[in-house]
Amino acid sequence: MTGPWLVAFLALWLVVAVLAVAVVALLRQIGVLHQRLAPMGAHFASEGPALDAPAPGVGIDWSVSALTVLLFTSPTCVLCRELKPSLDAFRRQYRELRVHTVDLDADSAVFDAMAVRSTPYVVAVDAAGLVRGRGVANSLEQIEELVREAQLGSSDVGGVR
Repeated sequence: MTGPWLVAFLALWLVVAVLAVAVVALLRQIGVLHQRLAPMGAHFASEGPALDAPAPGVGIDWSVSALTVLLFTSPTCVLCRELKPSLDAFRRQYRELRVHTVDLDADSAVFDAMAVRSTPYVVAVDAAGLVRGRGVANSLEQIEELVREAQLGSSDVGGVR
């Protein structure tokens, strides 16, 4: 290989290297998008406490805060591990709320009392002890949306939403 063939060969390998770097960068971006746009939280009708019903007694004084948020997690849940670092930011943003992380290993009685079977699951209870929001939340945005809906629901007069 001499002359033009060598130049063409090196140019092709250079193009292959650049394309490989581009593919790796795109794969990384797809991973970021996948985490950001995690599967939408499905609200299971048969799971968790009933909406607008009194929250089960689990040893928490609901009247301490306008809204208490319980985040049910499990040590084997990958999404739960990804959400935990975001909870510090959530707590800072929503200082007026009380946020409890309920871990399956440490608080299985609370899981049973609240009829929660999957994680990550969120239950929002107002100061009167009524369940105002519940559902699976696979991202911080979904937790925030559930809290906004619960805050709107707890401020409605006569329970009409």
